[in-house]
Amino acid sequence: MLAWQPRFSQAGPDVALRRIGRNDASTFAGFCNQHDTELFRPLDTKALDAADREQLFLLAYRGITCELHAIMTGVVQLQSLYTARVERGADSPDSSSPAGQKAVEQMLLSWATWRYRHSYYDEPLLRRSFEGVEHEVLDLNDQAPCLAASSFITVKDVPINEELVGVAINILPVSETRTVAAFSYAKKDQGSIRAALDRILGSTGDTQRYELSKLVLSRISNVLISPRHFDQWSEERKKKIADAFVRTVESQQDVGEDADFMLF
Repeated sequence: MLAWQPRFSQAGPDVALRRIGRNDASTFAGFCNQHDTELFRPLDTKALDAADREQLFLLAYRGITCELHAIMTGVVQLQSLYTARVERGADSPDSSSPAGQKAVEQMLLSWATWRYRHSYYDEPLLRRSFEGVEHEVLDLNDQAPCLAASSFITVKDVPINEELVGVAINILPVSETRTVAAFSYAKKDQGSIRAALDRILGSTGDTQRYELSKLVLSRISNVLISPRHFDQWSEERKKKIADAFVRTVESQQDVGEDADFMLF
């Protein structure tokens, strides 16, 4: 499989789609093996059923937890970087600095994401109540397995000290000819989410796949791409997609329009 992987050198970071082992691609260290097995058994032991609210809830829960784990890891890394800068005298411990501000922002995002998961997933899961989360499920038929993605993204600029408005996104092949894209969100946010996803939910066929591709490139880093599919792309297209991904990470802006951004 291929995934976005950074490499670091004196010339700076280089982010590209690089091959990783199948075991690494499917490993998430957020839960111990026992709890992961028990928690996700209804999802991992049966074929995905778009009408099964428990399965869709657990799929979203896994995606949110994966994203929360990544955010918390970023907190540790940024705080370590800031501490090292203070120890070297590059930043003062008594005044604000960009590195310190970024560490605090990441901490606040981590807290807000945890609070969201706790309210709409942790507590309902303990009660075995799956009705507070709604799902939009797209069937991409006649679609060979080529891409999988999982994340939780915010879709509205809301101050961190207020409640996040977000959506869990999972794209996964379920057969040799079918891929499913599931969007899961708190029921109270249905209007905001559907408006934000209108270009995807309101289209079909190649247009829908193209709009979904742009969302993946713009907002999701946890992506796996089939090597066979990737090898069909021209070198120009590979570079264009990699450049677009890096640009969105740096600018926090959407990728824009380009036919080569079609990932399916």
